[in-house]
Amino acid sequence: MSSVRSYLADPIGAGLGAGALLGVVEVARLGAWSRPGLAITALAVVMIAGAVVGAAIAAPAWLVERVRAPAWLAIAVRAAPTLALTIPLGATLFQGAFAATLPGAAWAPTAIPVVGWLATMLAIAIAGALRRRLRRGAAVVVAILATVTVGLVGANATLFRSGYPTVHLILVVAALAAATVGLVVAVDAAAPPRRVRLITIAAVGVVAIATAWFGLDRADDRAIVATRGDQLRHLARLARAWVDLDGDGSSAILGGGDCDDRDAQRHAGASDRPGDGIDSDCDGIDPAPPPPPVVDRAQVASLASWRAQPEVAAVRARLATANVIIVSVDALRADHLEPGDPTVPRLTALLAQSSAFSHALSTAAGTDVALTTVATGRWNPFQPIATTLAEALAASGRLTHAILPREVLRYAGETLLTRGWSTVDVMVSDGARRDVGDRITAGATTDRAIDFLHRAGAGRFALWVHYFDVHEHAQLAISAPALAAVVGARNPIDRRYRALLAGVDAEVGRLLDAVTAMGRDDDTVIVLLSDHGESLGDDPRLPEHHGLVVYHALTHVPVAVRVPGGAPRRLEQAMSLVDVPSTILGLLAVPGLPSADGLDLSDDVLGAPPALVARDRTLVMHEQDQWAVVAWPWKLLVRPADNLTELYDLSVDPTERDDRARAEPARVTDLRGRYGWFPPVSMDRTAAGRRWRERQAQRPPSPARP
Repeated sequence: MSSVRSYLADPIGAGLGAGALLGVVEVARLGAWSRPGLAITALAVVMIAGAVVGAAIAAPAWLVERVRAPAWLAIAVRAAPTLALTIPLGATLFQGAFAATLPGAAWAPTAIPVVGWLATMLAIAIAGALRRRLRRGAAVVVAILATVTVGLVGANATLFRSGYPTVHLILVVAALAAATVGLVVAVDAAAPPRRVRLITIAAVGVVAIATAWFGLDRADDRAIVATRGDQLRHLARLARAWVDLDGDGSSAILGGGDCDDRDAQRHAGASDRPGDGIDSDCDGIDPAPPPPPVVDRAQVASLASWRAQPEVAAVRARLATANVIIVSVDALRADHLEPGDPTVPRLTALLAQSSAFSHALSTAAGTDVALTTVATGRWNPFQPIATTLAEALAASGRLTHAILPREVLRYAGETLLTRGWSTVDVMVSDGARRDVGDRITAGATTDRAIDFLHRAGAGRFALWVHYFDVHEHAQLAISAPALAAVVGARNPIDRRYRALLAGVDAEVGRLLDAVTAMGRDDDTVIVLLSDHGESLGDDPRLPEHHGLVVYHALTHVPVAVRVPGGAPRRLEQAMSLVDVPSTILGLLAVPGLPSADGLDLSDDVLGAPPALVARDRTLVMHEQDQWAVVAWPWKLLVRPADNLTELYDLSVDPTERDDRARAEPARVTDLRGRYGWFPPVSMDRTAAGRRWRERQAQRPPSPARP
């Protein structure tokens, strides 16, 4: 027993002990008791991290003892390792959209390290005073450190789980440090001989190498860690980042999947360009290039004959002078528009009157990519764009107007989203504090839309109305009667979401009623869409709200087009938001966008026989942590940093629970290869990234005249 106490008196040994304690907690959280490989890896990684933390604590103590520094300097040196945590914390903590607006954000890179260092010095001084002056001072210090450890572990498990990765990592390290110091104080024994420390360091090194090489080699283990992990998830990512020799975001250790850590163009999530002879995505196969377009002359002739039918030609001729209203509802999940749902009677009625796409998919799980895709019709909207959807509509002689939230313009791209709209109403939902919604704006949005319709009078127009309240369901104050009126909510988060959706539904209905009252139903096309879905506490794989990943709940969106006099229909072919601009312009007989990537689906909307518009399509999605390729009904999802590949058949598994990647390796290979058919999309959402996007969004100069 005395030898154990002596061993734990050394900070490195105590770090291993603290790592074992927190590792057991992590194994329990992962549910890994029946998975020996995962349990051993979790324990090993957290214990190794504990030993490193212990070494960081021991090194300055050893230095202080050798140089016999004054008390204040000794405390300062002992507190210095906190800078390894607080410097990166200060550099990243205020990069988020809301956090960057807080007072003192500009000073954070300097202030946080200094304050952290001083606070640690104060804590060391207080702990020393308690131990010297109180009879049971050591017990008091241990109790405080134990409480701090539990608090840090709890905070790491519950607060902002999908955001602030640096904060989470620091919470893990801080918990290990508090537990390590607590063990050292608790045992209150003489340190072991130097050779014991050297043997411990050597053993930790051997275990670290073995764990790095063999740990998390199973994809299902990595999936569990990515979904439910706390300590292991963040420590594994840190370790991979340390051993990411080429800085490509992937690593060769802990199952990272990087087959060449000296070439940043080759890693598990890379886009493998067909025919270049380079295995960029590390799957051992050079993908085939996209097949050349095949023209079915009989199909083309049959489609032309269908278009020439008098009733179809008459509709086309009428639409050439029609107006268009684009109604977009931010963060609206397609599965929350079920027929008969009393929460959304007007939206479901609109779907029932429209050509509604059953399998409409966003290009991302964030507004920035999704809405700029709608504006441009490009898979990569962050490139020089010659003509936007609004500019094409304006060039057709229509009066154009948009009603957009300030927060959307701020982060999705003000330049690109406002190009071509003659006038723009900016809705403010965050009046008191930037990026914190404090007012419901659906009513005011509809009021401004109706005002524009009156201004447009009998002229031709194009109007875009974006409703934002649903996006703010976690922030807005919602009345008790509105919450009580919700039926069918799955949980409290869903209840708030549905309560706000009911308000948006009523306001969309009021806008449609105004169109009818003004006699514009017969000459106005209504387009309904959403930019992305929302996490509602129903899937642990999803972030708190949206973004980061592209699972179906976040990317299956409603898209519907109501054509004056057109018959309603359900369209079963998969489509993407990238198709929206070309489809709108095709319906209105407006020349299409130059180099648009999306397809004109106006024939589908107008009821062309499915056999005449059948297509073999491949769609793509991008997010910060995951990308996806869809060849309906199959969807491949890849998390590059975690080397995770998933495959789902959306036609029978829309909630993506039955991963078919192992059972369908050939399909996985095929879809991975198709990812190389598409251009890369920058997912840099930092302030610098947004500034770059704004520069890209500037309208290119007009060609010089001869």
